[in-house]
Amino acid sequence: MARTLLFLSAESFHATIWHGGKMGAPLYFSNDANGREYFSAFLKQHRDPAYLLVDVIEEDFRLETVPHLTGSARRDLRMRKFEQFYRGTQFRQATLIHRHEEGRRDDDMLFSALTNPQRISPWLDALQANHIPLVGIYSLPNISTPLLKEIPSDHVLLLSWEKDSGLRQTYFNNKSLHFSRLIPINDNESFSASVASETPRTQQYLKSLSLPPPGEMLDVYIICHARDRNDLQAKLESSNELRYTYLDIQELGKRIKAKAAFADSDATSLFLHLLASKPPGSHYANAEHTHFHSLWQLRRILFGLAAAIIAISALWSGMAFWQGQQYVEETEPLNVQKERVKEQAQQIQHSFANNMAPAADMKTAVLLTRKLNEYTPPPESILQDLSLVLDKFAQIRVDKLSWQASATDAAPSIYPAQVITFEGSIASFGTDYRKALGYLERFQQALAQQGYTVIAQKMPLDISSKGSISGDIQNITGGPALFTLKIIWRQKE
Repeated sequence: MARTLLFLSAESFHATIWHGGKMGAPLYFSNDANGREYFSAFLKQHRDPAYLLVDVIEEDFRLETVPHLTGSARRDLRMRKFEQFYRGTQFRQATLIHRHEEGRRDDDMLFSALTNPQRISPWLDALQANHIPLVGIYSLPNISTPLLKEIPSDHVLLLSWEKDSGLRQTYFNNKSLHFSRLIPINDNESFSASVASETPRTQQYLKSLSLPPPGEMLDVYIICHARDRNDLQAKLESSNELRYTYLDIQELGKRIKAKAAFADSDATSLFLHLLASKPPGSHYANAEHTHFHSLWQLRRILFGLAAAIIAISALWSGMAFWQGQQYVEETEPLNVQKERVKEQAQQIQHSFANNMAPAADMKTAVLLTRKLNEYTPPPESILQDLSLVLDKFAQIRVDKLSWQASATDAAPSIYPAQVITFEGSIASFGTDYRKALGYLERFQQALAQQGYTVIAQKMPLDISSKGSISGDIQNITGGPALFTLKIIWRQKE
């Protein structure tokens, strides 16, 4: 994906297009109305995400130890520090260096800001006016950390030269940025001469801050071209406190996979490629500056979701079509079988005799058949409920069971009733006739609940006013108690 890389220095501003690891030629814009107009025209032709790299003198760094806080309290503390140190600029950031391991476990924070916002605002306004997705505003010291990946020293002073800005000196402690300064280089002064004169000054300043601690070696790493290395070695001499190491700019370019040739020690394109390939998470831009980039990201996400939905839909449709083809292949034999059965049915139908009866006669025959079925119900309908009751009364035995149709007992039904003569006995009741009669009474009530009409014709013991006290020796000795019931079953309407 193409990206627009912008580089702002104290004296110039230029833009270049980065695509696939290759960087195009820089296009410079003057800091006046014409330059900004040309820049706006450039932006109308290049709508890609933009990265603004700033390398100016007006960048301040303050190392502070603050209480360890979280959430809104941490945010409020940062805002108070910003108002205290950098009230006049909105381009500011706070970076956690490390947390103390003893005592209150406070945080060491690095507060930094671009203290001359008027230098940035005209170009930023042009970006906002053209709705360019600005990813962030970065300073050159803040993006230099990846170059220290293979440097073993804990105290590093990194030197680089950018022809449009000057000599940049950045101090790192344990790979964390602590301090940086930019020294403009006069046209009459060479790169090596500036390094030789400014490095001791920077060392003295760091000593005043006890950086590095006494007894520690300060390693100075200089990014340079092979042609400048001999001149630098001739003018620089290491000591017990200061040690010089040279980083070949061509080797650094290969390490970060920059597809560019470096003709001299100018590290501008090196840092621009580093920004495009490995942008840091923190920068000086706020949410208002990166608003259009957020919208650009959201649009890409929506496009991605739409593409994913289309792909899934296409896959689902393909699977449905394939499954439909499978169903067609599976139903083909069934269709053949259906046609075969249909032909057989037609042949059988043609073999029938041509005996057509009127529809009215067929209806009358059906109704008569239904009525005859009501007059002669099957035994299952008559005896089913009786069987269910007998299952609950295990002491009642069936000795004889018969039934016959009776028109006399049919009322209120219009169909003849079925009169069941039930001859049975009650076993194992001993001489307790009261118990036997109660058991038989519950049996009759259960039959009545099933819709039967029950009339006792003979009981084990006649206790009515018309009966006589009599019995046989078998019942007296505990034999089965015989009884006869008339059970009437009527057709349900």
